[in-house]
Amino acid sequence: MINVLKEASKNFVQHQLRLELTPSSLQTDTDFYHVNMSLTKNGETILTDFYYTLAFIDLICLAMLGETAEDDETINDLIGETTNQIAGSAKILADNTFDIGLPCVLSKVRLSPENGTLNAFCIDNTMMFCIAMK
Repeated sequence: MINVLKEASKNFVQHQLRLELTPSSLQTDTDFYHVNMSLTKNGETILTDFYYTLAFIDLICLAMLGETAEDDETINDLIGETTNQIAGSAKILADNTFDIGLPCVLSKVRLSPENGTLNAFCIDNTMMFCIAMK
């Protein structure tokens, strides 16, 4: 399932932001905004975590709203909606073989290998986006 989420993430960045998302090593000295979503396939629920840096959020905000994210409410709405779009796209790519839950915006975190298997991506080596599945 992680591969279809990675493909959906790349599609989101390419089609919504008109940029390329490339694999990257994890930046552990950066704060990430954390969104959790459950994905259910064949009765098994997998908790999936999406992580966004503020630089990446600003890029999404500029593309969708024409401005940078100035407050927590905008940031939370934006990353919740982005997560929902990526998961919805992944569901379509997977021929509707799993169900998606509602995104739950959590707090800022610093990432480490203990956060699960992280799949990190970047744009110009600065704007980070990560996915982890548990």
